[in-house]
Amino acid sequence: MQKLNNITRKARMTGLLLSGLGLMAISPAFGGDAACAPSCTPDKPNACCTKVFEEAGDKLAAELDRLTAECCAPKTCDTGCTDPNTCCGEESSDAGDCCFKLSSVFDKCDGSNHLKDNGWNLSGWLEFGMTFNGNRPSNDLNTPGVGFNQADSQFMMNQLYFVLEKDAAANEDCFGWGGRIDMVVGSDAQDTSTFGGPNGNPNFDGVWTSNNTATANQVGLAMPQLYASFYAPIGNGVTVNVGHFYTVIGYEVVPAPDNFFYSHSYTMQFDEPFTHTGALASTDLSDNISASAGITTGWDDFENQNNKWGFLGLVSWTSDCEDTSVAFALSTGAENDAFGGTSDLTVFSIVAQQKLSDNLNYVFQHDHMFFRNGDLADPGQDAEAYGINQYLFYDLSECTRAGMRVEWWRDHNGTQLGAAGTDYYNVTAGLNYKFNDCLMVRPELRWDWATGSDPWTTSSGGTKDSQFTVGTDVILTF
Repeated sequence: MQKLNNITRKARMTGLLLSGLGLMAISPAFGGDAACAPSCTPDKPNACCTKVFEEAGDKLAAELDRLTAECCAPKTCDTGCTDPNTCCGEESSDAGDCCFKLSSVFDKCDGSNHLKDNGWNLSGWLEFGMTFNGNRPSNDLNTPGVGFNQADSQFMMNQLYFVLEKDAAANEDCFGWGGRIDMVVGSDAQDTSTFGGPNGNPNFDGVWTSNNTATANQVGLAMPQLYASFYAPIGNGVTVNVGHFYTVIGYEVVPAPDNFFYSHSYTMQFDEPFTHTGALASTDLSDNISASAGITTGWDDFENQNNKWGFLGLVSWTSDCEDTSVAFALSTGAENDAFGGTSDLTVFSIVAQQKLSDNLNYVFQHDHMFFRNGDLADPGQDAEAYGINQYLFYDLSECTRAGMRVEWWRDHNGTQLGAAGTDYYNVTAGLNYKFNDCLMVRPELRWDWATGSDPWTTSSGGTKDSQFTVGTDVILTF
């Protein structure tokens, strides 16, 4: 146990150092005297800025010193202790698990926090992992299907992710404003950046760090969310997000901590948009029903590539006891088609969740994508792709959860992966083990196979109709 504790503390310190790099880059804008923030950079120092960097550095050093100690050893301070640098256990601000919170760097001795006192929160996570492919593909790729962890037998820094946000509905009785900025550094940047734009050309973060031409394990930079948020105490409360934001379609998402598995489903990768740009309003229609509706520029666009607006909507119902929920989401609008013009691209998603017992949960998902005139091989033919995902999760303990995903997905016209009429299947089994509230490991086994084509590469450069992968990642939140 002592050895495990040492390993855990080293992992925490590594994450703290990495998050500190990002923090030092932005700390002038949020710490110290805001009046000097615009000119506060390492190459243009001044007295105020020096103080800002010194305070941030001192705080990081203090957190490192604390983490090198036995954080959960018998307490040496009384029950009234409030100093997070010296207190351990229940009296600590970290609830005894020694987790570092990025916003705490801005804590001051008088108990104030420049960010939190103004309604803002700074957080993030580091995700890294590795996947081994039994086919030993000559191209070093696990694709198609095994996405985000697509590089074979290579260490991947998937996401070094930072979130700066303010809740517009912090006071539900008053009008409010807020917003959110997400920044991701890592190999997942290429998957989360925009690929649309005028005449179908990438724009915004689609061209940052060559995201539009990135290789499988290339570390890039992307900004998947950048929006302002406005809240009005009308009815049960209405929130409107305006800007660039994640989709409401589907079950699996881009942020790593919000998924059970390291790898992703075909449905999520090839049937669903990741991001939209536009405006989205959300409200609770009752205690059980919530709804969202808005207009967007389309799939994964920042600019409106065809000067036409699409619709994005979601309706969800949750039972009184919260054991059952059903959500229906829809995205529809004009996209560039096979004729060089625009045609409607529509996808709907149904996600049903059921708690079967205190420890057992089931999820069912169905997506169906229609693209009018979208078949490049047969212009005038509508393209379709659709599938069914099923998930089963079982809580083995407070720290350990087991899960299984079974998926069937069909690329009916071959517009997504190039092999018309091919059915793709995957069965994935994995574990989530939480060392504490901020450190988790997610090992998984995955078997993929297809009928109708041989999509996976072998060690000799040939192809076959199946592949087996073993992968794991680590997520450190801060």
